Amino acid sequence: VFGAKPQSIGRIQSPGARVHSAGFAMCSSVLVVKNTFICVLDDLEAASPCLRTVRAHHRAQSDSIVSPDYLATHSSDLVSNGSEQSDSSKDSRIVTWTHALDAGGVQATAAVAEIVDNVATLAFEPLGSHAVQRALEVATPEEAYRLASGLHGRVVAAAKSVHANSVLQKIIYHVGTRDSTFLACELQGWGRVIGLNASGSGVLCRLLEFSAREPMVVALVDEVLAKDAAALCCHKCGHRVAMSIISNGLERQRSRVIGALLEGGLQRFARHRFAAHVLEHALAQGSVAEVGLLAAALMAQAGAVVSLACHGFGVQIVRGLLDVPQVSKIVRRYLQKAVPKLRKDKYGSALVDELGLQDPEDSWVTAFAAGGA
Repeated sequence: VFGAKPQSIGRIQSPGARVHSAGFAMCSSVLVVKNTFICVLDDLEAASPCLRTVRAHHRAQSDSIVSPDYLATHSSDLVSNGSEQSDSSKDSRIVTWTHALDAGGVQATAAVAEIVDNVATLAFEPLGSHAVQRALEVATPEEAYRLASGLHGRVVAAAKSVHANSVLQKIIYHVGTRDSTFLACELQGWGRVIGLNASGSGVLCRLLEFSAREPMVVALVDEVLAKDAAALCCHKCGHRVAMSIISNGLERQRSRVIGALLEGGLQRFARHRFAAHVLEHALAQGSVAEVGLLAAALMAQAGAVVSLACHGFGVQIVRGLLDVPQVSKIVRRYLQKAVPKLRKDKYGSALVDELGLQDPEDSWVTAFAAGGA
């Protein structure tokens, strides 16, 4: 115990360190070493250095003496403690607003008004973002427009924000095409960056879903596709934008994505972690002519279908081909002939079971036995 370094505070680890006596009734205490002196602290004080700091500060104030050494040593702790209290107060306000929004009526109207005044800050915070989204859900069209207007000039930052991007998506959903056009306006020049951003790609997808024909949105999507569209399909975030373009974009924009797939080598894209999703989506959402071109290119090489069926991502493309009326029967026939090979692979075996395919030799034996019977 007495070997502790000066100025250090340590908890005594011996069994006798914790004292329970009549003098400390109903309160467990801890022996600690401070500056070579043994002191008794209650458990709460021992566990919380911040609490010790505040209590020391209160004692100094009660004596009307604040030591300069004390301020130099503990001022940062007091400031951080005050900041934590401020954050806690702000969080409690947000919780109060959320309860008021859920209650509806006059309380909800008052809460929306307060959120409107603070939306530019709240949208970028975890709790605040949820409060703004909830406000958009219960707000009148006029109130929703005022909430959206609070983010004027901050759309690019909001689109890239982990929390605020959800607010933008909610605005697109609730405010409507005409009143949310300013989002696409402010994103001009940032299309490619936003399209490849983990948060921003979701905003771009919502714009395509609800406002794909709006001139500013069309210009924004053209900006995204101006560079390498194949790279967009292979990007971990950009591939979602490519899929949304196939589903909701203009015909020429959809053709730009599918053309990039055809030119870049479908066998490679079919085995790519992200591009495979885009290719599968194109088989389901493309025009009849486009799907025909994709299917023909995928099946042009001998054994390509069976090879894809034995790949973790490629097997999804085979499932997509099975849903294409023009080639479904041909694909199934290729798979039927290759059942023995497919059975040796976990992805191929699962597909065989899913389709109920049998080994050709087993089928012949079964048929022969049935004929003999």
